[in-house]
Amino acid sequence: MSCILPFPKRTDLSNTQEFLPRKQVLAVYPGTTALYKAVVISTPRKRKSDEYLLEFDDDEEDGTLPQRTVPFHYVVAVPKGHRQ
Repeated sequence: MSCILPFPKRTDLSNTQEFLPRKQVLAVYPGTTALYKAVVISTPRKRKSDEYLLEFDDDEEDGTLPQRTVPFHYVVAVPKGHRQ
């Protein structure tokens, strides 16, 4: 049970932790069911949407990191003690 990461409720953006820009998070990579480390570029409130704008680690395309949108309910904090 200690290894389970709860996701925010899809229907409740108002009671969800907001991760500020440059914060490292874990997020479901678009088109997969896998969690990957990412850095927040923009928050849902700033974007006036329900999606974060993220840059995923090791997601290089043509030498740059693409910015990808991910629904807020697929973004969680990096657990304390998570290995880098």
